[in-house]
Formats: sequence, C-alpha cells, structure tokens
Amino acid sequence: MGDATENDLLDAIKESLEKDGTLGRLNGEIRASVMAIINRDFESPDPPKVPDETKLINELIREYLAWNGYLYTEKILSAESGQKNERLGRDVLTTKFGVMDDSKTAKIPLLYYIVSAFQNFY
Repeated sequence: MGDATENDLLDAIKESLEKDGTLGRLNGEIRASVMAIINRDFESPDPPKVPDETKLINELIREYLAWNGYLYTEKILSAESGQKNERLGRDVLTTKFGVMDDSKTAKIPLLYYIVSAFQNFY
C-alpha cells in the first residue's frame, strides 16, 4: 500500500470532523456569526414590535431546537426574530397554551406535547 496523498489525508480529516460533529458545529457557528454581523449592520434604533403570538410560536420552536441539540439554528432564529435576549419560561408557555405540565410532559418540548395532543384529537 502506498503513502497517503495529501487529498487522502484531507478527506480522512474531513470525515473524522463530520463523524464527531465538529464540522457541523463549526458551520453553525459561522452561520450564526454571519447572521449576527448582518443583524448588527441592519438593526434600527426602534426594531419592529413582534406580536405576542409570534413570540409564543418562536419560543416553542426555540425550545424544540435547543432540546434536539440544534443550538446554532436556535441562535440564528433568535437573532432573526429579534428575540435574542428574550426568553419565556416554560411556566409562562404552559399557562399561555393551557398545558398542564407533569413529570412526563416536562421532559419533552411543549411542541411535541401539543402536536401529540392534536394527533390524538383527530
């Protein structure tokens, strides 16, 4: 067997970085950084008001993304929605959606619980 070429070595490194999730994490960090720069350059002194319904939906999605480990996607959603520093607690979300949290439902994102409830309803 001959010596590994530079391309073989680069392919092996790339494959290793993909397998352990490093490459995906780095790509996500780059996207989040680019979005932060874009948002910083286009932020107005008075950002548009986000309707309460949209904030609730965004929070359900953010909780789902974070729970599934899509942390960089969650950061991008936060930046794009203008809700970077605003987080609604789970207690607020359960109250708004009329969900009774128990030991079983508290382990999953509310979005799963809501979808499951509607699937069982129909």
